[in-house]
Amino acid sequence: KDKLQIDSFEFIRLTQDYDFIHSLNLDAPSLEGFLFPDTYILLKTYTEEEILRILVKQYDHNYRLLLQEFKSIRCMNMLEITALASIIQGEAVHEDEMPIISSVYHNRLDENMLLQADPTIQYIIPGKSRRLYNKDLDVDSPYNTYKYKGLPPGPINNPGLSALKAAIMPAETEYFYFVSNGEGRHIFTRNNEEHNQAKLELKRKRRLKRKM
Repeated sequence: KDKLQIDSFEFIRLTQDYDFIHSLNLDAPSLEGFLFPDTYILLKTYTEEEILRILVKQYDHNYRLLLQEFKSIRCMNMLEITALASIIQGEAVHEDEMPIISSVYHNRLDENMLLQADPTIQYIIPGKSRRLYNKDLDVDSPYNTYKYKGLPPGPINNPGLSALKAAIMPAETEYFYFVSNGEGRHIFTRNNEEHNQAKLELKRKRRLKRKM
């Protein structure tokens, strides 16, 4: 496989260049979130700018197709939908859970609750993803959804089609909480009492596993 002869520093610089971002008709803090993950056939002669334009064009194409197919049930703009989709992408291991995860965040937004989305904390902590501690939740950043209500200023990764679709059209549920079961799936609950009960049950199961 031939490698693209591009300058990674220039590539990253362009993703944060205000004028270049706006030349793509995007009102966003960076191109993060709008570089659509897909398989591309690229010429070795393509410049950093040309490649970024192709990735953003593919995002725009898929986003518009989704909007034609579904109507967002919330008054959200493209940046907000993509930011939400990126959180869903960061949370979900299995695509079938994405609309349910989306419903939790939509329900929280509707009730003006903190999103408390762990992927936003992972985003602001340097280095690789790791187990989060209570002290991590105190990091002062507009991306900290444990401190600031609403969506973060921009996406925290580049969401795929399923996450975008889930953000635009969530499942209809009464869920406000979910917790990972440690095996790639989540337990969804309607209130804090059910949420705490689910966490206790998971702790009990983990203890039993360790004893076996």
